[in-house]
Amino acid sequence: VGTSALKVVELRAGNPPTLGALAVRPMPPGLVTEDEVTDPQGLAEEIKALFHEAGIQKRFTVTAVSNRQAITRNIHVPRMTVAELDEAIRWEAERYIPFPIDEVVLDYFVLDNPEDVEEGGQLEVVIAAARLDEVSQQVEYLKQAGLEPHVIDVKPFSLLRALRGSLHGEHLTKQTLSGQNFTEANEIGVVLEIAASTSTITLVRGQRVLMNRNINVSGDDFTTAVQRAFGLDFDAAEDVKTEYGTATIPTEDEEDLLNFDVKREQFSAPRVYEALRPVLVELTTEIRRSLEFFRVQSGDATISRMLVTGGGAKLRGLPEAIGDALGIKVELGDPWLSVTVDEGRFDAHYLKKVAAEFAVPLGLALRGVAGLD
Repeated sequence: VGTSALKVVELRAGNPPTLGALAVRPMPPGLVTEDEVTDPQGLAEEIKALFHEAGIQKRFTVTAVSNRQAITRNIHVPRMTVAELDEAIRWEAERYIPFPIDEVVLDYFVLDNPEDVEEGGQLEVVIAAARLDEVSQQVEYLKQAGLEPHVIDVKPFSLLRALRGSLHGEHLTKQTLSGQNFTEANEIGVVLEIAASTSTITLVRGQRVLMNRNINVSGDDFTTAVQRAFGLDFDAAEDVKTEYGTATIPTEDEEDLLNFDVKREQFSAPRVYEALRPVLVELTTEIRRSLEFFRVQSGDATISRMLVTGGGAKLRGLPEAIGDALGIKVELGDPWLSVTVDEGRFDAHYLKKVAAEFAVPLGLALRGVAGLD
């Protein structure tokens, strides 16, 4: 459930799982504003329509809270038994959550095996929390849509699940699926999601999520920049961004390619690029600050590669522009590497076109077929 669209993916269990169905539906105005659901009943009706379009009959679902609603932190606690952790984590988490602990839903995952930590040592734990009222509202509108929510996940973690194949640089086979590593043991991978209203940057090494941080630059900011530069409404600016926008300095060949419509000559590639450039600078600055913060905290961190995903990642040349600014390899993540796709049922060209915006729902579906703990 995003601010700009609803998306659903159905998978059939297997090694790797098989794509069963997918659909996307534009979010009508007035249902979701800045990740807050303002019309739960209207949203429930749209979800019903989405499932009908996809031809999905299953009722059991995995979904996620929005980036703004979720709080994730890596914390350290003294070595203790698993039985003791429940109470200790709740007290420790209270320091990092800006709400009363009784008003949140809290979960955690222990990154260290207590048996491998020496006496007096510490365990690293990743915690995730969201407001109880927001989670309850999400459960309610899903049930109004005739669905049964089984898991409410966190978007950055579902992204890692979907992009594991891209992080490994290969299609996932039964052998690679049996492991839990996102990257090779000593490599640090970065996943950047540029969604409509928010962006997140997540660092991962092996099995460990090292850092997850929200960035206040999103796909809508690029659209708004075009809107202001050309005096357009938002939808028209989105079209101009998609058709004429580029995150790299346009070459003559690109200008010829992008300016094929003589009726819209005012949207020349250089003019659109100049409108987008300040937002691009702001985005790369925020990414650089996040990576520098992590390097200061960790002391030794060599970033090996970055994957970009989310609807905002479809801006032409964006991975190359970010890579040039940061001096690291940046590429689009491909979630379809994590599943088997029947090319007789699904158009490969369409799947490639929408890959960036389907990473989160695919990662949620992977959570569903992986089994529940």
